[in-house]
Amino acid sequence: MDVQAEIRTWLLKQNDWLQEAADRLLKNGELSPADITALVAILKTPAGQKPTKHRGFVELTNNPKVGDELRLVRIAEVVGIENLEPRVPLEFGSANLTVIYGHNGSGKSSYTRILKKVSGKPRAVDLKANVFKAAPAHSKCSITSQLNGVESLHEWSVEGDAVDTLRGIDIFDSDEASHYLTAESAATYIPPVISLFEKLASAVEMVRQSLESEQRALVSALPVLPPIYGTTPSKKLYSELGKLSVAELGTALRWAAEDELRLVELVERLKTEDPSSLAQQKRRTKAELQKIISALQQASTAFGIDNIQALRLLRQDAVSKRQIAVEGAKVKSAALEGVGTATWRAMWEAARLYSATPYPETAFPATADARCVLCHQELSEDAQQRLKDFESFVHSKLESDAKTAEAEYKAGLDQLPGITAEQDMQTQCQAAGVTDEAWWNYLKGFWQQALSAKNALIAHEVNQAANPVHPVDENLAKLTEYRNELEATATQYDQDALGFDRVQATNQKLALEAKKWITEQAAAIGVEVDRLRKVKDYESWKGLAGTRAISMKSAEVTQAVVTEAYVERFNRELLALGATRIQVEMVKTRTRNAKVLHQLKLKGAQNGRAMPDSVLSEGERRIISLAAFLADVCDKPGAAPFLFDDPISSLDHDFEWFVACRLVELAKTRQVIVLTHRLSLYGILEDLARKEGEKWKAAHHQPMCIEAYAGVAGHPADQDVWNANTKKANNLLVTKLDTARKAGEAGGGAAYRMLAQGICSEFRKLIERSVEEDLLNKVVLRHRRSITTDNRLHAIHGIEPQDCKLIDTLMTKYSCYEHSQSSEIPVFIPDEPELRQDLEALKAWREDLSKRRAEAA
Repeated sequence: MDVQAEIRTWLLKQNDWLQEAADRLLKNGELSPADITALVAILKTPAGQKPTKHRGFVELTNNPKVGDELRLVRIAEVVGIENLEPRVPLEFGSANLTVIYGHNGSGKSSYTRILKKVSGKPRAVDLKANVFKAAPAHSKCSITSQLNGVESLHEWSVEGDAVDTLRGIDIFDSDEASHYLTAESAATYIPPVISLFEKLASAVEMVRQSLESEQRALVSALPVLPPIYGTTPSKKLYSELGKLSVAELGTALRWAAEDELRLVELVERLKTEDPSSLAQQKRRTKAELQKIISALQQASTAFGIDNIQALRLLRQDAVSKRQIAVEGAKVKSAALEGVGTATWRAMWEAARLYSATPYPETAFPATADARCVLCHQELSEDAQQRLKDFESFVHSKLESDAKTAEAEYKAGLDQLPGITAEQDMQTQCQAAGVTDEAWWNYLKGFWQQALSAKNALIAHEVNQAANPVHPVDENLAKLTEYRNELEATATQYDQDALGFDRVQATNQKLALEAKKWITEQAAAIGVEVDRLRKVKDYESWKGLAGTRAISMKSAEVTQAVVTEAYVERFNRELLALGATRIQVEMVKTRTRNAKVLHQLKLKGAQNGRAMPDSVLSEGERRIISLAAFLADVCDKPGAAPFLFDDPISSLDHDFEWFVACRLVELAKTRQVIVLTHRLSLYGILEDLARKEGEKWKAAHHQPMCIEAYAGVAGHPADQDVWNANTKKANNLLVTKLDTARKAGEAGGGAAYRMLAQGICSEFRKLIERSVEEDLLNKVVLRHRRSITTDNRLHAIHGIEPQDCKLIDTLMTKYSCYEHSQSSEIPVFIPDEPELRQDLEALKAWREDLSKRRAEAA
């Protein structure tokens, strides 16, 4: 299977934003917050939601870089952590195989817990301070590591984060054993080309979380619908704003004048107890409104452009005909100008009226035997003829036409309607229910226009022209509609007087009030609709940010590249640990977020639900969990330290041997730190290190001891008799005897005996070890599984009777310091010279034995 080609083909079928995420991961290894922000922006675009073909993903073919070499150097300055109070640092040295022995409670697990926490292990427990002491001001330590030969000091606080440099450390303890035995787990090391899926799934999850965070910020500010409107149609509409079309939303947010009138009508109908009286009132209002309508109609017609033009024509006609009449009134007998003018005509008509007084029986003008009615002088013949000529003019057709035209013009002016005064207009509006200020301003303006036009017309437009009033058709239509509504309402009240369904009217009123309330929230609804649209967009975007496709592809590719390799490693570790007879297997269980999970299962079990931890023995559980751990971590690139805390807990001698062999094998390529309380493992590891050669043992095997004292633990102990070779142990006892002698010289016999007692006890143990290691040449050792004869057995034939006699004498003499004795026979501590003589005797014997064997060889 060409994994790289398979992954590239799959990537090119994904949407552009996901391809961009993969491209950045391949180039940079990780994604920064800025990368996530950029990916979110791309995902939101239409182009980002479609597959593209322009990326090559050449990084898929790059070789993974070689891993680093990491080593632990020391742990120092431990303060306030567990019961650890080492007086000197815990030095791991330069050896690959560091074996740390300590009794129960000596601090081994505490050091393990520190390293799990500082390396960021998922099952690291919180570190506590010593509960038997006052809480410290700080809980901290320093850890020195070495990366590719360069040392670094890490000052670390219990409250602090894990140290990135130390994350590569792998640790096996009881908690890890339980995890591998009972829980699903993903392989710790995934080849980089496969880990792309895990990183990609993580990136998708971060993109999704970013989208969810942005979506959560879209908080609704929509006012809560008052509970009283909970039964109206508006409740459903208000709760489903996101489902409304633009047209539906526009209708929902429109509060028309007819809606307001309908609401007012319903309120009035529900308030009244006498619908008939209210019907009469509406009709009175209608009558007043009709007056306004009629006045507007009359004034609109009278002061409209058509009527103004008609009056102008009448005026022009009257003026024209008068001018013609004046011209025709220029009587030849007239001695003065102005005959026929309006003033002259007025005077003539006045003379006519007056003439009826002095000459009631004579037709005007009286000329025979008469005087002038104006100047009372006698009339000459010329004067008599002049008066007759004047009267003839007055009764001529020109004068008649002029009078007729003037009369028509005057009649037109007289027909102009009256102007409604402001006070009267206000009274009319109140009575007609036209109380809106806009209407008041409109009517006021209209009548001001009408008054101005009328005044101009009455003044014959001498000083200013008469301007027509603005058209009133639209407003007349509104007033007429209102008038009709009043009539309809009155009719409704007439019907209500016969029978009124108040429940129905109340529901209708409540529905209208709810609709009105909603329209008042138009601005908030607009914001909410926009928010809901954005939320819908985010739901769509989040739907694109799913990991299912990634997990499916990851499972497909990982089956061949990871699972099969993991299972093979596990089986190989079972073989190396001598555990192939245990019926267990490593199987893939499922894929989650592109991580393939595996778990230990019983092989061939009839009860499919039975798990290894409920069937296997404690030792079997321990060995298979160790195999699972090693299968998980051993193939990681680079060389990071392995730390094993009591790896052989509950194991028998066979498994103990196999584990020790595996640990030494691991130590050939990396630092291996083993913490144990079992001397058997301590001895086996030393033996196996020696089998690798004295040179390798000297360079890579470092035995250590830690101890607890006075309630505190973790202190590295000096090399003691029990873990030093017999020659060095002999010298250590001599040195201790020097100390005991000085104590005796300073403090007397009691001070000497207190130290000498321990020296005697240690000497007894050294004699036993001398039998194993010196006399029997390490053919048989306690705490060692095998009997070693290779290149050793030949030296046994050189044992002489005096060798056995010396050993027997010393064993008999010093056994009393290891075993209880009769109270009747007290045990006396040898004096310093005597004890020194015995120590030197054993030392000399050992040197002589070695010399004899060397000569024999």
